[in-house]
Amino acid sequence: MKSIFTLLIALFFVSSLSAQTWNFEAGNNITRYVFTNSAGNNPDFLKSSSGLHLSLSRENKISKAFVYDLGLAYNQYNNVGDVQNIPFSYQADYMGLTGGIGPSITSRKGLTLSAKASAAIQTLVNGTQFLQNRYIDLAGDNQFTGLKVSVGYTLAITKKVNDQISVYTSFQHLDTNTFGSSTLNFIPSTFSFGLKIATK
Repeated sequence: MKSIFTLLIALFFVSSLSAQTWNFEAGNNITRYVFTNSAGNNPDFLKSSSGLHLSLSRENKISKAFVYDLGLAYNQYNNVGDVQNIPFSYQADYMGLTGGIGPSITSRKGLTLSAKASAAIQTLVNGTQFLQNRYIDLAGDNQFTGLKVSVGYTLAITKKVNDQISVYTSFQHLDTNTFGSSTLNFIPSTFSFGLKIATK
């Protein structure tokens, strides 16, 4: 895990040596919590909820039809539920590194379609559970703390405005991969709008 973290940092700074595009992105996470208890069962009392997504990334071309991006992201992975008619909610704020690589094809009408294999390494910066009219800090909960590694894909459509500016919309789906006798995994689906600024 440390080697992946180091590689993402190295690529992020090495990419500054060539021409690149900066991506500024904001959107909404719809996050599903998948809790697996010690018996291997997945209780259904957890329901998806929405949260904020923000990211800043640097995108570079590997070839005419292949690109990769590396950046920083802030994500709210929220959830709600109830047990025996007792409601509760989670708000978990994460920050970390993100990256993706894949093909990018531009049509004659100026639309660019891209599909990337994506990954993220994030850590909890703030988190609370609201239960029975009180807030519980998640900083001491091992299911939320530590580095969270996610893998998935990102689909995007980009429209060029001029030689330096483009706008885009994207959809990203990620899954964390936590294993053990009692685990919690996050499955966020993210809808975003963004701005691309090309630099030399």
